Amino acid sequence: MFHSYSLDKKAIPMSSVISLAERMVEKGYSLESILEDTGLQEIDFYNPDIRVSYRQRIQQISNMLSIVDKPAFWLDIEPQVSISDYGLLGYAMVSSETLGRAIQIAVKYHKTAGAMFDLQFFRDKNEAVLRLEHFLVGGVVGQYLAEEIFLGIAPLIELLLGKPFKPLRLAFNYQSSMPLKQYEGAFNCDVKMDQQYCDYRFDVRFLDEKLAAADTNVARSCEEACRKLLIQMDIEDDLVSRICHILLSTPGEFPNLGMVAESLSIGTRTLRRRLKELGTSYQKVLDDVKKELAIEYLQTTSLSVQEISDLLGYSEVTNFRRAFVKWVKLSPYQYRRQASEKNHELL
Repeated sequence: MFHSYSLDKKAIPMSSVISLAERMVEKGYSLESILEDTGLQEIDFYNPDIRVSYRQRIQQISNMLSIVDKPAFWLDIEPQVSISDYGLLGYAMVSSETLGRAIQIAVKYHKTAGAMFDLQFFRDKNEAVLRLEHFLVGGVVGQYLAEEIFLGIAPLIELLLGKPFKPLRLAFNYQSSMPLKQYEGAFNCDVKMDQQYCDYRFDVRFLDEKLAAADTNVARSCEEACRKLLIQMDIEDDLVSRICHILLSTPGEFPNLGMVAESLSIGTRTLRRRLKELGTSYQKVLDDVKKELAIEYLQTTSLSVQEISDLLGYSEVTNFRRAFVKWVKLSPYQYRRQASEKNHELL
């Protein structure tokens, strides 16, 4: 949603690069081969606070896949997960009150951990669903990214809960040359390939489980730090995407034109002029954000139309209904029913 990625934007934590490089070196591969054509050198590892570009990370993963002469070898490796692997996001998650809240935090701020995909979370009857969409890269690198993140979810949740956890079933939106039994053994659940989405499903009852390290003050501080980091990362390339990013950081509390201009460190008149030159306006951008949020709320939550209207800042629910019909040619009720029917057809 609204992401206009540039492969050269520096959004990947150096810690991710270091972790992968160290694992490969331990297995006997040379650091030079792992970093070939990335523009990175070992000296860069001494500055773990910097970030590298998507392009550099993709090249590093491609190098790894090319030098290991075994398809889907990562399925045979037991994932090792640490809260620190996720940076500020990890500490925001572990200090959350419940697993459900930790997942909400992860979905909202997953880009701060260098994710190269969009992450959605919703409930489907008795199942909680994590869905990966809009991968920045496809092919075997995209396959690796999807399977790597899914392999890490169970041990991460076990770390958060302090007790065993296993998913119900998984789905991937591609075919694999590897036997299905190997996937089911790696993930310890039923797995389906060539589906419409990459979905990770588990029992919804886990969401209400309390976290042992819950700390309201720490959680609040870490989430605020994640919010600021997300803005500072400036993932989007163009002005419109940057504005959307600011608006999405505070849904329900949409800043006015002057406040957005201040966040972008430019004058209000300058911002208005630049938007006009792009053939748009602040109001049009705000309407687009509200449209996407409305669609997300209708698809992934049980919020009433009145509640969604309030969250989007409409003074009257009739105004929200009118705007939504203008956007998608369906009323909010019709859209939610249609989306629910379509989702159940996939099960």
